[in-house]
Amino acid sequence: MKKMSEVRSAERGLALVVVLWILTFLSVVFTAFTFSMRTELAAAGNFRQEAEAYYLAEAGVYRAAAEIINADRDVPPDSKSYDALDEHWRTNPAAYENVALGGGHYWVAVRDEESKIPLNGQISPQYDAMLRRLFSNSGVTDEKLLSTIVDSIQDWRDVDTLHRVSGAEDDYYLSLPSPYRAKNGDFETIDELLLVKGMTPEILYGNVAGAQRRTELEAQPPWERELQHGESLGVARYLSIYSSGMVNVNTASSEVLMALGLTAAEVKAVLDRRTQLPFKQPTEFTELIRALLGGGRQGFAVVPGGQPGPANPTQIIAELSQTATVSAKNFSVTSAGRMTGSRLTVRVAAILRNDGTPGRPKLSVRLWSLDPRQGGV
Repeated sequence: MKKMSEVRSAERGLALVVVLWILTFLSVVFTAFTFSMRTELAAAGNFRQEAEAYYLAEAGVYRAAAEIINADRDVPPDSKSYDALDEHWRTNPAAYENVALGGGHYWVAVRDEESKIPLNGQISPQYDAMLRRLFSNSGVTDEKLLSTIVDSIQDWRDVDTLHRVSGAEDDYYLSLPSPYRAKNGDFETIDELLLVKGMTPEILYGNVAGAQRRTELEAQPPWERELQHGESLGVARYLSIYSSGMVNVNTASSEVLMALGLTAAEVKAVLDRRTQLPFKQPTEFTELIRALLGGGRQGFAVVPGGQPGPANPTQIIAELSQTATVSAKNFSVTSAGRMTGSRLTVRVAAILRNDGTPGRPKLSVRLWSLDPRQGGV
């Protein structure tokens, strides 16, 4: 009897162990199922927040498109349209920041691409000189490096394999540790410049120690700016791959106007004039410069090799007439959306092109890209 009792006791102990193992297994399964469900719910919530934030950012782009259309819609059909600093998105930027919509907010910024130097401009001695002035005013003071960058940019774009005096073609790029070939075509992104001989991230995007120093330099007009050795504010902000090839003198920065070849006094006069009254015709701009030239000055007409040389007023006006405009066809739009209480911000970048005529705007989308990121705007 004692042995039978011991057997039964052992069986009960074994059953208890089995039950405990089963309960442990079920607990693990339940925990895993709960974790999986929480993960899926969180993923679904994030997806919903991202979708909502995207549509908020998209609304910002449509808001910008509406403003661009409205700016041209009221122009009489028989007149010439112009784009200036008095347009609504420039005069009242606060109206496009933190705009409440559908449980969230969006922020949107608009800039016309014709306010920049066209990176894919027509290859010519005049265009070489424009690039030289832009890089020089931005901190590239070494003449050899300056020639290398400008010549290499043009060699990167032209279809032949003959390099300029200071340029580079396949023979140079194939000799690099990580070899590649010259593009022999237009630039598709600004970053592509980093593949060109002589170009560095510091030259392209700037090399300034500290945000305060950068703010101080940016607040100064270029003719008063004293860059220390090795400092650069970068040229990327002044270049465009979407420009039509002309520069809008109503919206161009001082740096871009100086790249066109204007002196400090002429840039000041242009800024003063367009603040009071925008240029409505390109001839209004060239006539202002003609009046300032007076008896002539050391100009910016270009001799073979891309070097600035003497020029008379007629030459100067002729060159400006080939590069200056008073309107914009291409607009870059950056918009960000975020739902209230969410940390997820979705950003949309778009390039809008207006191929319409005065009084009849016709807008199309040249580029639309999505960049979702966590954090603030």
